Amino acid sequence: MKKKILTFISVGILMFVGVTVIEFCCIYAAEGDNIWSYLKGVWDWYKTLLI
Repeated sequence: MKKKILTFISVGILMFVGVTVIEFCCIYAAEGDNIWSYLKGVWDWYKTLLI
């Protein structure tokens, strides 16, 4: 039972990491070397949305 739970947790973590890597690859393909300013702009947009 514990092995099955550990397997589900491991698969979940691997899926999260995979999706995150794919997202950053897509951002790099769209923005090029301008990733940091793009992420900063997105973060600022979310901050103003929540305030």
